[in-house]
Amino acid sequence: MVIPLLIVAFYLVMGFKYSGPVTKDELNQKFVVINPLDLSQIKGFSKYRSCMGHDYRGPLVDSEKESTPRSMKHYVKVKEELGGKNGVVKAIAPFNGRISNFEKKDPERKPYDQQVWLTPDTGDPVSPRLWHFVFFHIDVRDDLKEGSPVKAGEVIGTAYMTRGPQNFTDNFDMAVKFTRPGASPAIDFPMDHFSDEVLSEYAKVGITPENMTISKEYRDQNSCPTTGESLGGDVYFTPNTDPNDMIFLQTP
Repeated sequence: MVIPLLIVAFYLVMGFKYSGPVTKDELNQKFVVINPLDLSQIKGFSKYRSCMGHDYRGPLVDSEKESTPRSMKHYVKVKEELGGKNGVVKAIAPFNGRISNFEKKDPERKPYDQQVWLTPDTGDPVSPRLWHFVFFHIDVRDDLKEGSPVKAGEVIGTAYMTRGPQNFTDNFDMAVKFTRPGASPAIDFPMDHFSDEVLSEYAKVGITPENMTISKEYRDQNSCPTTGESLGGDVYFTPNTDPNDMIFLQTP
């Protein structure tokens, strides 16, 4: 009985020690040190809090879940000639770290269509307080498993682009999350964690943190129209042509 009790005590102590609110230092971490995308393959992005795709919310790193449906991730729209083509559009490790999770609760999950979480190395290998960069709809390399190390700039797989009823799509997704004991995974704006060098790459094609997000105040006052259908409990948005939902790369 002694060993099981010690194990329980260990996890209780770890949970208490590491379960506090996200700190200012954690919020300011710039762990994306390499561009996760090859921008020569990309046409544009949906904005943070857009009405694209389906509702994607959760608790935020510094506040509660926002009140109405909105997409708090980015859809990555590829160039026209790459739509519907598998094995081409690169997903790149944005830091030295590891593959921490293939999300098994993703209702669209298939062996060649994964939601993959990449977790950066930290100065405290024991700490369960972790940032994650998340790719959606990725055909991950066969040699990479949960726990596999990755190096900054390493291509971990390619976007799975033959999704949907017509076996064709022109987009995949990316997001950033933070996990800690006793709390659900929290969402944050990805570009808040890009290094200055990565931000400069985006600035050269006209993409900035300011024009990649829709304010909470605007979205609270301008609700996303929904279809009534849902994906794993997240309602779908009606197809829309609101130019405020997307931003497109400019030619340098």
